[in-house]
Amino acid sequence: MIREIEQLIASGMLDQFDRYFVRTLQRLAPSAPHRTLVLAALTRKSVANGHVCLDLKRLLESSLPPGGGGLGRGGNNDEPGRLQFPSLAELVVELQESPLVSRDGSLAPLVLEGDRLYLQRYWLYEEELVQEIRVRAANPVPVQEDLLATCLVQLFPATEQDAPQREACSGIFRQRLGLITGGPGTGKTTLVTKYLALLLLYAQASGEPPPRILLLAPTGKAAARLTESLQQKKGEGMLPELSAAMPGKASTIHRALGYRPETPTTFRYNRENPLPCEVVVVDEASMIDVALMAKLFAAVPPTARLVLLGDKDQLASVEAGSILGDICAAVLDDGFGIGDNPLARCVVRLTESFRYSSQEGIGALARAIHAGKPDEVVSLAQKGSAEVSLLPPLLQGDPTHPLAEMILAGYRPFLEAKDPLAALELFEQFRILCAHRSGPMGVSSLNRYAEKVLALQGLIDPNTPWYRGRPVLIQANSYPLRLFNGETGILWDAEDGEGLKAFFFSEGREGVRSYSLRQVPAHETAFAMTIHKSQGSEFERVALVLPGEDSALLSRELLYTGISRARRQVALVGRPQEIEVAVGRRVERASGLGEKLTA
Repeated sequence: MIREIEQLIASGMLDQFDRYFVRTLQRLAPSAPHRTLVLAALTRKSVANGHVCLDLKRLLESSLPPGGGGLGRGGNNDEPGRLQFPSLAELVVELQESPLVSRDGSLAPLVLEGDRLYLQRYWLYEEELVQEIRVRAANPVPVQEDLLATCLVQLFPATEQDAPQREACSGIFRQRLGLITGGPGTGKTTLVTKYLALLLLYAQASGEPPPRILLLAPTGKAAARLTESLQQKKGEGMLPELSAAMPGKASTIHRALGYRPETPTTFRYNRENPLPCEVVVVDEASMIDVALMAKLFAAVPPTARLVLLGDKDQLASVEAGSILGDICAAVLDDGFGIGDNPLARCVVRLTESFRYSSQEGIGALARAIHAGKPDEVVSLAQKGSAEVSLLPPLLQGDPTHPLAEMILAGYRPFLEAKDPLAALELFEQFRILCAHRSGPMGVSSLNRYAEKVLALQGLIDPNTPWYRGRPVLIQANSYPLRLFNGETGILWDAEDGEGLKAFFFSEGREGVRSYSLRQVPAHETAFAMTIHKSQGSEFERVALVLPGEDSALLSRELLYTGISRARRQVALVGRPQEIEVAVGRRVERASGLGEKLTA
């Protein structure tokens, strides 16, 4: 194995897997220069770190390649983790001459496009997605305008307050592709409920059968929440016949597309075998990576309507890509007008929050984070209010720390509940959120800390892994059991006297489902959870524990996502310096999607 690869593995910039990846490339092209092999490995690592490609210009301009490390131009070649590169122009020429890089669409492991280097598969995902978006945006739905106007009058009161939602709803009704983005409490679910009602009313008025509608979300938890939210909204002032015709249940994208474990990269429904539907609505679209989004677009019939909902400012998907953010940036951030790009007609941005005040509390904090004003964020946190507070760092599991009081106040009610349904409802009132899974301020440590605090008060007895009141977070989908990644449950006494069972909300959250302990899929204790895992969830109160160090995960998006999980109160636990670092650091994922959509 070439020395540079071993150095980068030793420095942590590459993984052990990259050694075997490079060996495979060497077998394909024995004469490939070492530098090309290093760039190939860095491209693979970039994808693993959430990027769609390796941005060569950014790599050469910075001492840190995408994903971290210490690789850049110049320096001593003998220094571990340091390599010397030529100019960008020379590097591009060198890659163009490599048999490992595709030329004119030829099949090769890598694709060079401008100053971006892709793995072949991810270049194809991006290309397919760009084409799908362009075609759908350029082909609006033919509409009978007089009939649409009549339907809008029936659904929306003629008030100034409802005018923005009425205009947004009529706008995306005309499009085959719709994107609705906005922060928590801005009315995304209300708008999509009205949109679905408008589809049903329009079909009824035109004498057509009601459209077949699919409601989707990237995780089981997000699907359950979408189902619950629409059930609550559709009864609010909606005609009974429309309410009865509304779709009742959301599904995960994987399940709807026909996930097959034996062929995990292909689905039952695809371009050749599209989904049997006329309308697809997808919630929490910011969590969807480029591979899954490409497969979703391919499986939705070209004549169908596809609507994506999400908050473009939240954390992006765990896997490669920041698709919702890239699409919205191509339209919103670049100032496109209606005549400049058909995609501009497809995007609706909701900015008014009906949950938070923009002048104080969580709303003001979120606005300052989004605007990238670290001094203002720190000032708001230190000043404190009924909604926002800043607690000192947690040191060595201190049982007298103010966080201990929050844990007792937040978890005592559910642990003292009389039945599992009440316990599940009360458990949703509070959560500890962390940036990391491991480490002193990670999920594992904070779960142990919470157990210690609660055990000292006699509320739990965590001497065994299975104890009454233990909250569990499902980590793997189990379709036979209808338990999905991200769902939370609790261990509670079974009514039949059979000891402990695991209880989860039933569909519609009107009751509970119970499982024997041996049935529960892969799971972990859930007093604390990562901010990534909390996406799609809301709690009355949140304690957001910062990592206690300059973690690479600290970012504006992480902080914004964490604090916006709270409805009424958020406590930041950590140092002002950590907040400043987070607000000053944006997550920038390398991809060509936005550039291609504006070309």
